[in-house]
Amino acid sequence: MTEDEFDDLADRADEARNAGDMWTAALLYEQVRDTGLALGWQADSLWALRLAAECWVDASEPDRSIQLLLDALHQPGSGIDGTEQYWLHSLFLDHAMYYDVAVTDFEERIEHLETLALSVWGHEGAKTLTHRGSLLSCRGQWQEALVAAERAWAHRDGPGPGVASNSSLAAEACLHSLKLGRRADAERWKDTICPPDNAWARWELASCQVELALFDNDAAAARAASRRTDALCNAQQPDQFLAATADAIAALLLDPAEGDPASPSHLIRVRLAHEEPRRTPMFWLRFSWYSRLAALELAGLRHAAGMLPADDSYYRRPQVLPRPEDARLPGEIDQRLAAFEHACDTALKHAQEADTRFGCSWRQEEVAQLRRRGRDVAAVFRG
Repeated sequence: MTEDEFDDLADRADEARNAGDMWTAALLYEQVRDTGLALGWQADSLWALRLAAECWVDASEPDRSIQLLLDALHQPGSGIDGTEQYWLHSLFLDHAMYYDVAVTDFEERIEHLETLALSVWGHEGAKTLTHRGSLLSCRGQWQEALVAAERAWAHRDGPGPGVASNSSLAAEACLHSLKLGRRADAERWKDTICPPDNAWARWELASCQVELALFDNDAAAARAASRRTDALCNAQQPDQFLAATADAIAALLLDPAEGDPASPSHLIRVRLAHEEPRRTPMFWLRFSWYSRLAALELAGLRHAAGMLPADDSYYRRPQVLPRPEDARLPGEIDQRLAAFEHACDTALKHAQEADTRFGCSWRQEEVAQLRRRGRDVAAVFRG
């Protein structure tokens, strides 16, 4: 192995990553790591290992990423310097929050990152603050999460570890603002997402536009933004397609012109027939995916009851209960209620899973609120 071979492999890996071919990039970075080890370049091999781990996640192979990180972190006497220690532990913490990793000591891991950052850079840095915000968001502490995102934004060009993408930070702040009902603040954060020539930034921008349209109960704008998320999906990331489909569910359910959401011919039912996952979605997507499916069943119940659509993501325009004589399909009320209850049971299972990991209850409360809306509709026809 020679230095030229190392440089050539590293260049090819960088090219694949920049082109969005994360699978190829991950394999090449692993070869870079092996070449670095053969040359005795410990620091360079760890750098390549970390990039390989990042690319495996982007290629929807988090298990391979986690194994690489564990191998690196558990090597005795590996001589990892403070900078590389920080980034390895930082990436592992990302995995712990968003994938199937049995970790619950989040505060301790964030404090460890802060200690590493202070020792290397003299400041906790934007990335550490972003981790704090992500944990607060996972716990449904939207105000505190927004403050952490604002602090991270303020330090994004300062000392200490920086964020990989300013657009991701702005997108998080946009969504936290919407959770708090701060529409104007959310719009301002959305407008800071850049650069426009970055594919991931364009995806995040479109996703924020979907959420803003749902907040506004604007079906046309939601559908337009949802089509943009579809167009920006990466074929190597199947869960990104599921996230786009979750956006499409909410957008299409707002449009009464699409007809009965329980009908097999409804656009979202046609899409789900082709795209519904054959496996359980990754941890970061599970609750939002299954809660959207429960909202789909509720929309079908509302249609049968003769009601107008309602957005259940923000629920800013509450449903208006019908009179019994308003029903379009009175004979299907009980059947659709049963389908809705079953969907809520599934969403609740994943809500409990996530709430247990993060020590909170907000997801279970959201499922309970959704369930009450469906039962309120059914109660009209049982008087």
